[in-house]
Amino acid sequence: MSPESQQFQPAPAQLGAAVGIFKWLVANRERIFRYAFILQFIAAIPFLWLAYATGKTQATLLLRSRTATGTVVAVVPFRQYKTSASGVLYSRGTSYDVIVEFNPGDQPIRFQDRRGTPFAATVGSPVRVIYDPSHPLTAIMDRGYWNYLPWAPCAVIGGFLALVAFKGLLSLLFSQVRSPSSARA
Repeated sequence: MSPESQQFQPAPAQLGAAVGIFKWLVANRERIFRYAFILQFIAAIPFLWLAYATGKTQATLLLRSRTATGTVVAVVPFRQYKTSASGVLYSRGTSYDVIVEFNPGDQPIRFQDRRGTPFAATVGSPVRVIYDPSHPLTAIMDRGYWNYLPWAPCAVIGGFLALVAFKGLLSLLFSQVRSPSSARA
């Protein structure tokens, strides 16, 4: 047998069914697009949930916060193991959590920045700290634009999908089918 004859050839029944589905989709595209906002709402939910779950502390601190200079007082190493879905270990490494001390007022405050880094910070090095003035124990190390990852892109994507879906819902609710008699009047 030649290699050309061994390639997958769809059966005529399969091809006819695919063409029939395609024709139905083309014929009903207005009805499909009219209700596409439901899928957009469903797609927005995981993005908005991930943005909230990963960024509520960072977003709060970035919106209403103060900065102070802190000092790295300790570095805590921890092992990371990555496995595949079948349970096979394919990577291991060491990351470092940093314990920072800063003084926002009358007493020094220590916190552990849990966003591990792949390199160990030097004990005694100065760092910028972003903290909530009403609750100074809520603090993070300032990492520049890394403060916005991963939550901000997820919030933008989820917000865009939600706005487009809301626009689709409003257009469905406020659309009026004009009859020929109302068009003449």
